[in-house]
Amino acid sequence: MTLGEKIKSIRKRFGLSQEELSEIINVSRQAITKWESDAGLPDTENLVGLSNVFGLTVDYLLNKENDLPLLVMRKELDKNKYKNKISSYESILIEYYPEPWKIYILNRSKKLNKLESFFNIFATGGDYALIEGISDLSPYYLVIKDNLKLLVNIKDWVLEVTELDSKVNDRKFIVGKNIFIKNSELKLRMPHKN
Repeated sequence: MTLGEKIKSIRKRFGLSQEELSEIINVSRQAITKWESDAGLPDTENLVGLSNVFGLTVDYLLNKENDLPLLVMRKELDKNKYKNKISSYESILIEYYPEPWKIYILNRSKKLNKLESFFNIFATGGDYALIEGISDLSPYYLVIKDNLKLLVNIKDWVLEVTELDSKVNDRKFIVGKNIFIKNSELKLRMPHKN
């Protein structure tokens, strides 16, 4: 897989247009077009930017032998662009995942190992799991379009998007040390333009 094919695959796997990817890594849309068609290569700074945003090494991107694993994208958000933290979540979701994306609110709980489960029941009467669960109160969302399933988290003005296997049970699933349960669908209101 060439670098251009990898860049195009990354973009499509996150449901991004060339314009959206160009905004995330701060280059022109034409640069993305050139890279995806293998008509040009990103410079070192842009390669590092791509690797940082998607959690891949530059070597991994450049090696033609490697296929892409499941990916995680991290994007720092401009907090000055949004009015307040709570309403900003909705604005961010509208901006990055407009219709036809379906967005579901997720309940998150900590997946406990056997020792933690024992400690949770006998030492704290169940409070350990509660304390662990509220240590991160940032919102989590399941975002779905066609065969794409993404776990979206907004925390400390960073948008983190984790690609999920398309076969994952979207009613209840585990990522890392967290158990996620799909709650209600979030119906976003598009802002009115004057």
